[in-house]
This record gives sequence, structure tokens and C-alpha cells, in this order.
Amino acid sequence: MPYRCLADFLDELEQAGELVRVEAAVDANLEAAEITARVARRDGPALLFGDLTGHETPVLTNLFGRQSRICRALGVRSPDEMAQRIALLVNPSEPEGWFERLKTAPHVDTLSKAPPRTVKSGACQQVVRIGSDVDLNALPILRSAPQEPMPTITAATLLGADPDSHAQFAGRWDLQLLDANRLAAGWADDDEPARLLAEYRGRGEKMPLAVVLGGDPAILLAACAALPPRIDAFALAGMFREKPLDVVSCRSVDLTVPADAEIVIEGYIDPSESPVEAGSICTPLGLYSRPRPVPVMHVLAVTQRARAIFPAMVPGAASQEACVVTQTLGRMFLPLLKAAMVELADFDLPSYGAARHWGVISIEKTYAGNGRRAAHAAWTMPTFRHTKVLVVIDADVDVHNTPAVLAAIAANVRPDRDVFFEHGPPDPSDPATPPESLAHKMAIDATAKLPGEASDAWPEAAAMSEQIRQRVDDRWDEYRIMGAERP
Repeated sequence: MPYRCLADFLDELEQAGELVRVEAAVDANLEAAEITARVARRDGPALLFGDLTGHETPVLTNLFGRQSRICRALGVRSPDEMAQRIALLVNPSEPEGWFERLKTAPHVDTLSKAPPRTVKSGACQQVVRIGSDVDLNALPILRSAPQEPMPTITAATLLGADPDSHAQFAGRWDLQLLDANRLAAGWADDDEPARLLAEYRGRGEKMPLAVVLGGDPAILLAACAALPPRIDAFALAGMFREKPLDVVSCRSVDLTVPADAEIVIEGYIDPSESPVEAGSICTPLGLYSRPRPVPVMHVLAVTQRARAIFPAMVPGAASQEACVVTQTLGRMFLPLLKAAMVELADFDLPSYGAARHWGVISIEKTYAGNGRRAAHAAWTMPTFRHTKVLVVIDADVDVHNTPAVLAAIAANVRPDRDVFFEHGPPDPSDPATPPESLAHKMAIDATAKLPGEASDAWPEAAAMSEQIRQRVDDRWDEYRIMGAERP
């Protein structure tokens, strides 16, 4: 079901025992992050801190720390239910055009209304601060780790627009507080906003941006989806919620934002300005990032609800909210990945790799070299572009079963033949790669080898005959093996 605002969703979570309101006074400087990390380690509820020292606005953390809450936000019982909905829209022969069919899909009538609709006013502009009235320090932005020099916005949808088509892009990127009216934009060099900033630089124009916090939870989930940048995140949110998203024009820049958002920060980047060095922030692996030069967003206005809520994702190895989001959305969009890569059977982005640095894909292998080609194809997809260790296995191996994956590596890999490397743009979240150098990626082809890949015929699996398996099944009770149940 679509939610009119974030508060509506939180009311539902509270009734379901999935939200705890913390009324004790808590400091936004490290204390709230430590509380959240401890709750997340226990797969606990979402937390709403109502009394942040020095701030009037409550802070929401661990909202998507459980897959069940993500599914509830999107009105489905499981990721597979959303995957089935998306599968109806995917034509394997036209993987790039699937989203256009949202407007005419005959399968689900409500999907034809997915694109956002513009309204004249919205609750996100009940309170407006412009110019000298802007003070980002008044927002309860969390500082999550001791060596972070400044607090960081971690659960916002960042919006911009193409200078030619004016089509908006959206994504979730960290924004580090610099001072009362400036933010450091922490995207990677190969992210869509970096490409568009270069276009604005060529035109000698400022790049407008908006930072959206809160609203229907489908908005942030759409922004987190690893999909091509041409896809309108607001239309995707409309598809998720089966109802179009209402948007309103910003007060100081030429962009539209969700009318029912909690807080909107409006501003611009001047491409003629030199980047500033952003300080270290905590990454999903629980390590600090390296300081690096990033563009500066100058804030022109802050608008918000009269009683706003500030959402935050606490990073770090103990808190895997961002990982849960990535893994759950990945399951939902598996049909789209299969349409773009026909041999793909399944994939996994495990939490121990922050659902980012380590990946496993299984394929229906049909020809010699298929494993290598599959790895290179996967690296071109947004889902795997920052996966620095990628394992390719056969479709009959469960990608989610780590011992089975390791067994496939042990049985099928000859290192000089099956381990290969690639270079790509650096990932700011990868502590092992300096930001000024290319990232190194490694693939392991752990598929069984076909003629042309191995000098000898590949050995068959030593599987018991079905006749004997059935005989043992039928006679199991006769064996009277104490302490062993029938398999």
C-alpha cells in the first residue's frame, strides 16, 4: 500500500512491534549511532529518537534493517512477489526498454499511472528557510564514528537533472556537513552526477541539486536500486507503490521533489570552484574511507514539514541496513538482470562484502569461455560495478550456500587458467584502493570446464544412483539408526 508520509508508515511499524520510540535524551554525536549498531546486531526494530540533544527534530534509524520492513514498505510479502511483478514487464529481447512499458503495461492497470504528477503545494514546504536563514547545523545529522570530522547525511535521495533534457536523476550518496550552508557531495567519479557535472562545467553553468529526506519509504528504496541512471526514480517509486508520486517544484532551483517529503535541502554546485577534501567517513565494512577531493553543494534553501522526522542510516560492520537494502532490492530486480544477461541464473552479494565488494553469480553455462564472458558482462551492470571479487559458478550450485561456493572453487579452479583481472574506476567505499588510482577487480571462474577449457575430459560428479537413493529412502525406518531422522 502507498504511504502518504513517513509518519504513516511508522505508525504501522509501531503497531506491528517493529518500531521503538527512544524518549531518553541521546546525543547525535556518536551515541545514537552506537545504540543503533547494538540494536542492528540483534536484528532489532527501527528506532525513533525523540530527544536529540540540542535538536527539536526526531531521528529515525535502522528503518530498513530487516528485509520484512522493506517488503512491508513496498506492500509485498516477499522480494519474490515484487520480482514476479517486475517479471511481467520485462521482455528479454528488449531489456533496455522495460521501464517504458510501465506506461502501457496491460498486466497491471495501476502501473500505467506510475510517472509522477506535479501538484501546486506540498507538506514538505510547510516551513521554508532561504538565504541567511539556512543553518544546516540545526538539523540532527548524525556523526557515526569517532574519526569522522563532521556529521554525514546518509539516508537521503539526491536529485539533479540533465542540462539538455531536464530529466531528473536520483540516487543515495553520502553528504558530509562542511558548515552552516555547505555539503560535500560524496559520489564516485563514475556515478551519474559526476558525468552531468562535467556537462554543466562545459556550459559554464551551475548544477542544481536537491536533497530529499523522508516521505513514502518507497522513494528512498527506488533511489537505492542499482539500475541505469536513465530510469526515473520517482516513476519507479510509483511502480513500487502502484500509485503515482505527487511532486512539487522547489523554491530556489528548477527541480521537483516529493510533496510529502520530511525535509528538502536545495542548492547547487558551481563547477568552476575547486573541490574540497572531504574527511574520512565510516564505510559499510566498518573501516574509514580515505580523504578525497569532492565537489561542494552550496545550500540556498531548506524546506520541511512542521513536524519533520530526520532519517539516517548508520554505517559500519555491525549495522548492515544498507546491505539489507541492496540484497533485498537485488532479489526484486533479478528478472531485469536475467533479461540483460540471458545466462544468469542467480546471484548473491553477501554481507561480509558489504553487499558490494564480493559477489557470486551462477550461470547456465553453454560454451567454453562462458564463465569469463559472464564475469565481464556482470561488471558492466550497476549491481556489480563495484564488486572487486566476483565468483562465477554453475547454475546447480546455490549462490547463497557459502560452503557450496567454496567447494566449487576448490574443485573447479586452476588458478593460472581460471583467475583473471580487470581495472575500473575507484570505489570510494573500498578501503584497499587509493581514490586516485584505478580499482583492481578479480574474477574466479569456478564453473565445471567444457571441452576447449581443459586438456582432459572433465570428471563427472560422483552421485549415487537414483535406484539406490530410493531404496534407502524406502527402507530408512528398517535401519533403526538412533538419533538420525529420515533425510
